[in-house]
Amino acid sequence: MARLALLMVVLACAAGAQDRQYWTHQFGTRSGLRGGIVLGGCEDTSAVYYNPGRVGWLTNDALKVSADAYQLSVLSMPDGAGKGQDLGSLEGDIVPLAAAGVFLFDGAPGHALGFQIMARQFFNARASARREALLNVIDDTRSPGSEDYIGTFDMYTATEEYWAGLCYSWAITDWISVGVSHFGALRFEDIENSVSTRAVAGTQTYGADVNFGLDYWDVRVVNKLGVALDLGAVKLGFTVTTPSLQLLGYSTVRRQVTVNDLDINGDGTADNLEANARQSSVPSQFRSPWSFASGVDWSFGINTLAFAWEWFLPVGKYAAAKPAHDAPYLRGGLSTGGARDFLTVYDGRRGAFNFGLSGEHRFLQDWSALWSFRSDYAADYLWDSQTALGISSWDLWHVTHGIAYTTRQDDGSPKHEFLIGIALGFGAGKGKQPVNLDSPMETGRLLGASQNKAVSYFSLALVVGYTYYF
Repeated sequence: MARLALLMVVLACAAGAQDRQYWTHQFGTRSGLRGGIVLGGCEDTSAVYYNPGRVGWLTNDALKVSADAYQLSVLSMPDGAGKGQDLGSLEGDIVPLAAAGVFLFDGAPGHALGFQIMARQFFNARASARREALLNVIDDTRSPGSEDYIGTFDMYTATEEYWAGLCYSWAITDWISVGVSHFGALRFEDIENSVSTRAVAGTQTYGADVNFGLDYWDVRVVNKLGVALDLGAVKLGFTVTTPSLQLLGYSTVRRQVTVNDLDINGDGTADNLEANARQSSVPSQFRSPWSFASGVDWSFGINTLAFAWEWFLPVGKYAAAKPAHDAPYLRGGLSTGGARDFLTVYDGRRGAFNFGLSGEHRFLQDWSALWSFRSDYAADYLWDSQTALGISSWDLWHVTHGIAYTTRQDDGSPKHEFLIGIALGFGAGKGKQPVNLDSPMETGRLLGASQNKAVSYFSLALVVGYTYYF
């Protein structure tokens, strides 16, 4: 029964990171304001990421320091910690979306090298709740009448992932070009979760604590293959992105579960438990999926209309951080055990399919308006009684709109390009409460049963970009 009781109290300390959507951020100046819907007709150096096959057709060496997004994000879950205990996060960030360039060869037309640096994922959130009340939460045979109840919840999560890559592209003819990009990816996860409950009757204190922390980094490589077709007014693109190849990763993981004089297994007897472990230099990894994408751009007069889609395959359950050895960690009435299972952090994703539309309208010789609309479906994946990266996420939608202004050299070719626009993201869904401070029970560590609640997300970003043509 003691081991069963421990299993009941060692529940998932899940931390939500908005890395279960693959199309949240888009990269580059013009491409970013078109929502990344440029697989068929990307005309700037962001093709290193979107479709390396198109880099071979670029005719200008361009250095782009582009697309910082000044973003405000709002995440809310009404009654997320119980009735009247709303959970919410308001965060302001500067997201460095991309910097890219391309090098052409005078003696080898159609051959090009490119590079790109970008923030592939960038998200953080924090939330907290506290309830104080006079409640009868302890069995009257051990504590007659009501007790002073206090329940608190604190959560912080941050995800950052940066890609840097090189591209080689070859325009085989004037209508077909191929390319390959090789990216290195550096990922950071920082998670802190704590739940504390207390019931006080006179000089007697009952309560429980559940704390979890993860400081995680990972290095891996990803390859993307691209094919581009230029049929005049119609341009097509096809890409394949390989799963990542793990290079190196380590983390520090800590976890604590404490129970003080609570009958957590319902046998009428108070339990006292302590499970506490921490390990550093824990081997870590992160897996990203195969993906397949294509797009088409259709130009007619001063207008361009584009469509693109991308299919991300599932990533099965795996240990994102797993201690290499067991170490004693249990005290307080339980036999000593190993820390490996207690500290292991899991990850995994279902597949996702995204699509989008974009357009560009040139209303003056040097002025253009750009817009896009795209889906951003969650690839959520959860397991019971496991600590995991991320939670079941919410599906998002994104809308962008902006303008571009181009200055020109004496021969009419571009010299400087300035872009500014607005990016709006929104979504809603259902999510399980990370904690419920209503109807606290001893068997729930002075918490109520978690329920599904509505979750909503909103973000607004000012996107600013600049391209300089040599």
